[in-house]
Amino acid sequence: PCPEPLAAHRARTQWPWWALGVLLLVAGCTTADPEATAECREDRHCQVGQVCTSGRCVGSTVIVDAGGGGGGGERCRLDDDCPGGRCVDGECFASTCNDGDERPCTTACGEGFERCRGGVFRPCTAPNPVVEVCGDGRDNDCDNQTDEDCGGCTLGQERPCMTECGSGLERCLDGAWYGCSAARVRPEICGTNVDEDCDGQIDESCSGCNNDARRPCESACGVGTEICVDDAWRGCNAPAPSDEVCNGKDDDCDGQTDEETVRDCTNACGSGLERCNAGAFGGCTAPENCGCSGEARDTQVCDRCGVRQRTCNGENYGEWEACVDSDRQCEPGDEQMQPCGACGVQRRLCTDACQFGDWQACKAEGACEPGQVETEACGGGCGTRERRCTDQCGWGPWQGCEGMGGGEACAPGQQDTRACGNCGTQTRACAGDCTFGEWGPCTDEGACRPGDEQGEACAGACSARVRTCTAQCAWGDFGACSGGGQCSPGASENRACGQCGSQTRRCDDGCVWSTWGTCTGEGSCDPGDVESRACGSNVGACHRGTESRTCNGQCGFNAYGACLGAQGPVAEVCGDGIDQDCNGSDLRRPDGFEPNDSCDACRMLEETDPNIFLNATHDSVNDRSDFYCFEAVDNISAPGFGEHIRVNLLNIPNGTDYDIYLYRSKATCRSGTALDRGVNSGSADDHIDWTESINVEDGGVYVVEVRRVVGQNCNRQYRLEINGLN
Repeated sequence: PCPEPLAAHRARTQWPWWALGVLLLVAGCTTADPEATAECREDRHCQVGQVCTSGRCVGSTVIVDAGGGGGGGERCRLDDDCPGGRCVDGECFASTCNDGDERPCTTACGEGFERCRGGVFRPCTAPNPVVEVCGDGRDNDCDNQTDEDCGGCTLGQERPCMTECGSGLERCLDGAWYGCSAARVRPEICGTNVDEDCDGQIDESCSGCNNDARRPCESACGVGTEICVDDAWRGCNAPAPSDEVCNGKDDDCDGQTDEETVRDCTNACGSGLERCNAGAFGGCTAPENCGCSGEARDTQVCDRCGVRQRTCNGENYGEWEACVDSDRQCEPGDEQMQPCGACGVQRRLCTDACQFGDWQACKAEGACEPGQVETEACGGGCGTRERRCTDQCGWGPWQGCEGMGGGEACAPGQQDTRACGNCGTQTRACAGDCTFGEWGPCTDEGACRPGDEQGEACAGACSARVRTCTAQCAWGDFGACSGGGQCSPGASENRACGQCGSQTRRCDDGCVWSTWGTCTGEGSCDPGDVESRACGSNVGACHRGTESRTCNGQCGFNAYGACLGAQGPVAEVCGDGIDQDCNGSDLRRPDGFEPNDSCDACRMLEETDPNIFLNATHDSVNDRSDFYCFEAVDNISAPGFGEHIRVNLLNIPNGTDYDIYLYRSKATCRSGTALDRGVNSGSADDHIDWTESINVEDGGVYVVEVRRVVGQNCNRQYRLEINGLN
């Protein structure tokens, strides 16, 4: 038998039940076939020694701790805490495989494979049984039965229900249970920090990739692409499943439409429920009529998102009035998209209440924000180089370091020394741009230049003695006096000195050479010397580089060479917030209607109920929306003679997506409650044709919004046509 230490007990109570088989193989224990007993929805519904699996209490599976830090109730943190094994999710296990190994596996729902990670085979990729969900028409627990134990209930009853993702409630309608509100298992999506498949792990199989790499990804609704950021996969842009709503569409991409969609339709006469069929609710089970008194008002849901009312006539309720849905924002299942983060996109969905939900997480982001700059040290620590994020949120090439110092690159702070003068030395230091500075003064010189001679006169005509400069630049001893001296009186001699200069000495009347004169005619440098300086501009998107020049054989510097490693100006991109031509400002082309970037700052059109067109632009990356408003007068309000407001958005620039919205007032504009909208995708034209309500005063100020959804172009104008309340 396998004992159950505290670490094993924690694994049993915290890990999903389907993962236990994998852990048993790792730990070296086996399990007997569980024998189902009582029904259950949670472990607490079972006896001691049992767990709740697929709605039944079965014998618990025992996991043996592999030793090390995982024993005695302590959780491990590193492999070193587990002698001879691996630390996996806080528990010690023996290493049973090599990372990347795969082997086939089978669950009650099909075949798949297990992949080794961290020395342990991870859970099988085949579908796993889950608690049967009533009303979805699927065999969730893979027992070859569909919706078993879902009948035999009374209208209006509620009971707890449960999936692998949590608990909820389901309701009884037409003698069967429907609409469990618990979350459902969905494929894991990398980078969301959410456990979509409810297996107790977040973003599994998402690590171990090369930055900026891309790979296919998929969801239940289709395929897409994800990118590697910080060594982990992120931002799958595949269509994402959403909760099923009553709209005639397969929102959760399970092959069924409007399944399990139930809502409360209670009225003053009693409680009731109704189901969605083909995108419409119907079949309310609430009593239709009952006694009442006075002028009581009764209210009930109607259509998709409306409310209807009726009045008591003193004994019974009268006929229902027309269905009103004045709070409608959208159609159930509709989605809105907007840019976010680093070239990413996020969406929000319209609920059954015809209201938009919260914006979801930002997906499909790039590696960086446009204009962002990243800097790193050059090879060997010689200065720095940088790269800039492009408008597509990807890193551009590294700039800098190449050819620094004209081939004489160095490490900042490095010292270089050379001989100079009479056995002296001079030094230069490497600057922060990886190039050497100028040579310093010559120091520690000796008394003479090796090989030089110095004479002095002796007694007698043209008699002299001579001493010679040693290799250590010091004078040796004088020799014996000799006749004839060193030279002929009045003679002179020249020699090269310094930086291409020359110096002279003369023979005196005692037949001895005088000392060498001053070095004259020198140049500005020593042949081969290299001098560098910064070049270019640090304005806008530009950054500096380095240019160098070399000293020639005539001890003069040649002209400076090319500016290496610099980013120069390029053609400006209008309105993207980046100064590409490095003139100190971003190019913008305001269209004459600015500022009109908010509901309250809408540009008021001069005509009442106008019939006009205008050409305008979104003039910068920060210009998300343009707003226009006009005064309307309600002239005709009779059946068959209702007036219209028509708005057309044309000439949308290629590569962008603009949408139009019509609001009843500035207040409804601020709240985002639109009367109508035109949201065709891409650069396709958008249209609005809104008809006024009958017997309602529809005059006042209306607001039109032109919203930029994807892309930006301030060089190309869009055309907006507005025909007011006519």
